[in-house]
Amino acid sequence: MLIRLWQLLITVSILLLVTACQPQESEIVELPTLAELPTLTPSDTPTPTNTPTDTLTPTATDTATATPTSTPSLTSTPSVTATPSVTVTSSITPTNTLTPTSTATNTPTLTVTPDAPQILSFTGSVSSAAPGTNVILRWSTVADVARIDQLNQQGAVAQTFSVPVSGELTVTIPANQGKLIVYRLIAIRGSQEATRSVPVTVTCAIAWFFGNEFAPANSGCPVAVGAVAAGKFQPFERGVMFYITANGLNRIYGLQNDGNRYTSFVSGWDGNSMSYPDAPDNLYRPSNEFRWAFLNTNAPIGTWQSTIGWGTTEVNRNDRTIQFEDSGAFYIDAPNGGVYRFSGGDSGTWQKIK
Repeated sequence: MLIRLWQLLITVSILLLVTACQPQESEIVELPTLAELPTLTPSDTPTPTNTPTDTLTPTATDTATATPTSTPSLTSTPSVTATPSVTVTSSITPTNTLTPTSTATNTPTLTVTPDAPQILSFTGSVSSAAPGTNVILRWSTVADVARIDQLNQQGAVAQTFSVPVSGELTVTIPANQGKLIVYRLIAIRGSQEATRSVPVTVTCAIAWFFGNEFAPANSGCPVAVGAVAAGKFQPFERGVMFYITANGLNRIYGLQNDGNRYTSFVSGWDGNSMSYPDAPDNLYRPSNEFRWAFLNTNAPIGTWQSTIGWGTTEVNRNDRTIQFEDSGAFYIDAPNGGVYRFSGGDSGTWQKIK
């Protein structure tokens, strides 16, 4: 800026010199006017020189300075060129959308569930067998884990065997779980199961004296043929009584209807008659062994007289049959083809099966 001012001063000086020269020409023409030279004296002309200097300095300098300053602000335009780089970045976004696609490709691997287990075969060496008989089970599966459950006739699991996924197992037919034993193979893979069953009918080497078809479903097999010997039977108002001598027994069984309960004891009757009150019309006093029981023992609940009442018929003196099963239960026949099952032991519960 100083150089420019300096140039302006030089320019002004030159203009003044030129101006000074011009009046000399008029001097030649008009010499008498030299008396006006004092007008030149106002060498105050330098004063006008200062005036333009002041005017030019603030105006031109400020304007020129401001203009270039705004020009760099246009360099913001290149920042606009950065926008394409943003566009390029967004073009990468589709590339990212390909990532889910690859994830979808992996989804089968991540969510693949194992194949369902399969039982290729499951067989037993026999379809029927007597208690104590060995039966061979054979199987083949496609699975991770396997087991075999032994079910009784009611479908309850009585025993469980851990087994390989393919192989064989020797089992023994139980003696007291009913007439049908079911072996159920379970093949497991993941959370899935496959099952198959092999039923084995339990056959008894000895028949029931009352007919195998009348044996309860949960009964075992007889341990021996039915024993037959002299006995007695008498029905009462609310129960019955048996006297059994078979198998060397000398035992009285008293049954009450309430709760189907029974109790038993060895007879203590010595063969002598015992006095007992007369029964009401159309009813009967207990006879012989049963009278002894009425006088000397009690029913499961209270006295025999209060529990089962008076006899409804005279005593039956036919032979009686008794037969035991391997579970401990036993059966006694009654007149007219009736059969009673006792749960076992000196006391327990009873049911009439025939």
